[in-house]
Amino acid sequence: MKTLIIIPYYGVWPEYFRLFIESCRNNENTLDICIISDIKPPLNLPSNIKFINYSFEDLKTLISKRIGLDIPQIVPYKLCDYRPAYGVIFNDLIDDYAFWGYCDIDLVFGNQSFFLREDILNSYDIISFKKGHLQGPFTLFRNTEYINNLFKYGDYYKVVFTKTEYCSFDEFGPNLFYIYIKSKEEIIELPNDNISVIAFKKELVNKIRIYNEQHVKEELSTKEILIFKNGCLVDYKTNKPYFFFHWVLDKRNIWFRYPKWGKNPPDQYFITSSGFYSCKSISILRILHYKNILIGLTQWWLLKTTNYIKRRVGIDVVLDTYPKIGWVKRLK
Repeated sequence: MKTLIIIPYYGVWPEYFRLFIESCRNNENTLDICIISDIKPPLNLPSNIKFINYSFEDLKTLISKRIGLDIPQIVPYKLCDYRPAYGVIFNDLIDDYAFWGYCDIDLVFGNQSFFLREDILNSYDIISFKKGHLQGPFTLFRNTEYINNLFKYGDYYKVVFTKTEYCSFDEFGPNLFYIYIKSKEEIIELPNDNISVIAFKKELVNKIRIYNEQHVKEELSTKEILIFKNGCLVDYKTNKPYFFFHWVLDKRNIWFRYPKWGKNPPDQYFITSSGFYSCKSISILRILHYKNILIGLTQWWLLKTTNYIKRRVGIDVVLDTYPKIGWVKRLK
């Protein structure tokens, strides 16, 4: 039972895009990927990735037509808010699929068939591997009229879709509700300002079934190591498998590095909180890993000191340190 992942993407391909592509190649029998973009596709794509050439302006027109709302002038990142509506927006693409969904590209997949088993696909209407909420980086929806239009429940989508700023409608809205609620029953009292609350409310009244267990990794401690081998992604010490690793947090560290592997990433590599490594020896890996962190920490404290001086004398800061040791963000 194959599924279709829909990814609109505009701008330039990130330097890590080949890592994502090759992890999709290892899952050709599980997922099809449709990338909608006006950027020239990379060469040597796997059979399960197809590109549709579509300009950003044409896509906004399509969204307005399919949703029935006037879409304001938005930036591509705002498309994340429209993700729960992809079953309506791209209804002509999903006819032959039992499930459709979306995902980010700053991640590498493990062995998807281990998680997207027939018993899971047959038993649930929505599948997300981040416990507590439906996840923007990857969520699947059963291709039915009811599920495809679930985002319309409560009409809050009309507010979100006509705003220019990102509202996290594809995840948890303006509040991290899943942190402070003590039971799912409390969700009934929450506003319908995100797809997670909407879906969980429907689950509570037995309208839909949701698979929502933790099988992804989004941040590594200094000591943690993942190994990608033979299309599988596992914890090096425990051998625990993961559906994917999403470096959304680790990439904020000044010491995080992407590999220079070009078009052919190795069949086996390691991932730590400092980046990607193809070394054969775990001892060498640890030496390189801690060396990069030490160099990065030195750079971070130097940057923090330099920025302090710049602000004191009225010079603009371009790369800022925030709020965790090691994290940086570009201001301009």
